[in-house]
Amino acid sequence: MAQQHREKVLGVLREAGERPVSVVELRERGVPNPASVIYELELAGFAIDRVHRRGRLVGVRLLERGEELEPPKRPRRFGC
Repeated sequence: MAQQHREKVLGVLREAGERPVSVVELRERGVPNPASVIYELELAGFAIDRVHRRGRLVGVRLLERGEELEPPKRPRRFGC
């Protein structure tokens, strides 16, 4: 079952291309615990980019092999 969820998330992320996919969207597509599945994909070696806007997570996207994560534009501030 876990393998099916990983394949489902990979398919959705590949289909979305550059567009970030929200956790809510992944749930709506039948993935019961998307955050855990995303973590498992990272452990398996997939490069997952977390897309933030105004300090909030908008979604995740799959990076192609060799594509680098962009460094944050400004340091994160916690508690603000």
